[in-house]
Amino acid sequence: MKRLVIIFLLMCIPFVTDAQNTMSVLNHLHQVSKGETLYGIARKYNITEQELMSANPKIPQNGKIKKGDYLTIPQPATAPKSEVATEEATKKQTTSNIKVGVVLPFEEKSDRSKKMIEFYQGFLMAADSVKKEGISLDIYTYSSGTTEAELMDVLMNPEMRTLDVLFGPVDEQQLPATISFCRLNNIKLVLPFTNGQSISGNPHLYIACPNNTVSTAEAASLVIRAFANKNYIILKSNNENSKGSLFTQTLSDMLRKQGYNVQVLNINSDESAYETAMNQLKDNVIIPDNTSIKTLNILISNLDSFRQNHPTYNISLLGYPEWQTYTNTLLNSFFTFDTYIYSTYYYNALAMNTKTFEQAFTKNFGKPMAVNYPRYAMMGFDLAYYFLHEIQSNGSIIVNQHVPYQNMYRFIQEEDNGGYSNRFIQLIHFTKSKQIELIR
Repeated sequence: MKRLVIIFLLMCIPFVTDAQNTMSVLNHLHQVSKGETLYGIARKYNITEQELMSANPKIPQNGKIKKGDYLTIPQPATAPKSEVATEEATKKQTTSNIKVGVVLPFEEKSDRSKKMIEFYQGFLMAADSVKKEGISLDIYTYSSGTTEAELMDVLMNPEMRTLDVLFGPVDEQQLPATISFCRLNNIKLVLPFTNGQSISGNPHLYIACPNNTVSTAEAASLVIRAFANKNYIILKSNNENSKGSLFTQTLSDMLRKQGYNVQVLNINSDESAYETAMNQLKDNVIIPDNTSIKTLNILISNLDSFRQNHPTYNISLLGYPEWQTYTNTLLNSFFTFDTYIYSTYYYNALAMNTKTFEQAFTKNFGKPMAVNYPRYAMMGFDLAYYFLHEIQSNGSIIVNQHVPYQNMYRFIQEEDNGGYSNRFIQLIHFTKSKQIELIR
């Protein structure tokens, strides 16, 4: 099993630290401030009003825009003289041209819209990186709305039929029409967030975030491969949720098929019941049946008391991607109880490449990334970087060409003429020696 100790690992990030050079690309998205006009915005970016109108077909004919709107900013039709030589040199280095579409709900007045915009900002940072590697890109960005009719208005734009890859949409009701459109026009369709769509018979479809059934099965398989001769204990919380119930049931079924005797323990049991469930000669792995911090806090309190009276027992915790959000308050407990978290992503705030990315993001966009798990800008960067290279190399993507900031991808086609689902999973291990390692 591959283990990477990463807490002190210095990783390189391609090109994003050159803020001055990236800004010409990153200004593709502009949020309208109070009092701004099309004329003023066009002058700011050295373009004409007509170029701005053409890049934003949803602007009313009267040119009326309002505070909070997002506008796509095209590159100037004529470059300043001082930039011509550099542009010509870049064109000579270009090895291919990729046409990319991004259709996400940018214009909602919601937290979801803010996350989509940050995802797109990270996406643009990746686009800038691959452009500097000699790959030419045309990016067409639209707000998807939420209905099928709004989505069809976007797809009817003539450039959409010529795309190599389309990222989005998000809403389930928009997916059937989008899938049909991409199949008809031989376009790869990447769904960054939506995972409820069937991939059977959809060979152009790529699901980046697998559903719970897929991720729990992959996680359970990885746990069994990584752990040998353990004593597994399912912790009943009397408040199980669907994700925790699915994982504990899936893991229990797999373990029993391999001959393991899985213990069951109620969270409110007394100390003698905890002792009965545990094995003094093996490592004891405890898995709660829900993802909540309330259950985790009760369990840690119970284990602290148990450990004082039974210091020789080896205890580990096994839990869920949501547990990453608890590290600010429970990090020492995670180290103390040798905790493992299964997840498709890992945000390592201590890594040097994370800090460098965050600094570049703040320089480029004037504010830091929002505190979300996962970080949406990093998700956008990793997904765009993966697929733009995958398309440029005709499917023969070079493994480890880019060390991801947060999200890794391993797309599997389960059946002939079917789509692809991301099957990457890892265990984030908080060791007793206060290090963090990834088990993949």
